Amino acid sequence: MRAGGLIGVVAAAVLAVAVTAQAEVEQEGNLVVAFDGGISPHSLPRTGTAPVRVSVESTIRASDGADPPPQLRAITIAINREGRVFDRGLPTCRVRMIQPTTIRAARRICGGAIVGSGRVGVRVHLENQPPFTFEGPLLVFNAKPSGGKRRLLAQVYGTRPPSAFVLSFKVLRRPGRFGTVIRTVLPEPARKWAYVTHFAMRLRRTYVYRGRRHSFVSAGCPAPAGFPGAVYPFARGTFEFADGRAITSTLIRDCLVK
Repeated sequence: MRAGGLIGVVAAAVLAVAVTAQAEVEQEGNLVVAFDGGISPHSLPRTGTAPVRVSVESTIRASDGADPPPQLRAITIAINREGRVFDRGLPTCRVRMIQPTTIRAARRICGGAIVGSGRVGVRVHLENQPPFTFEGPLLVFNAKPSGGKRRLLAQVYGTRPPSAFVLSFKVLRRPGRFGTVIRTVLPEPARKWAYVTHFAMRLRRTYVYRGRRHSFVSAGCPAPAGFPGAVYPFARGTFEFADGRAITSTLIRDCLVK
């Protein structure tokens, strides 16, 4: 990585105080979105990269208690451009292989393609039924590319009541500070009943390809000599809603030189 890329180095006086990792909370009207996340481990090599876990999490609610809350239609998470994603040689999975299935069955069918996990909360509104909250784990799979673009599949499964659906994420490379972008749109059938209230995803996977160990995601902390660490813009989340509102939030994080 290059100094000034993933890491924006600041003065030594600023580096003496670590950035407090906390959620960013944005509000527009009655819509409130909290966005959080980061990279672990906190200490990373000054030169080169090391395997990391990338975590992102969001909570959506209506400040006035409206039920259903505003309906989330699309999530775009942009990670700093110098973050590295490597999937060469990693098995892939297809939607039809895991939809509909249980989490256990999905692990058995596409276990070699798992690159992460997480959790989802959904407020469900169906005709002729009282509304209820659906909560369940998700598994993230490396997917077969479509149109030459990388993809991830996030399978959500709940047991109370038994329910399952799959979110398909595009993985894009774009110019600018936030160069690795993952984006998903709520599937058309789910728009009739699903109101996402919580979304958390963690990406981490190491594997062996051609005799070498690789990490699905890697990063470093390339602070200049004499600097113990750096502060950097980690991620930018954009949340788009059915009523046309969109909220964007940016997370600033820090790292220490290992």
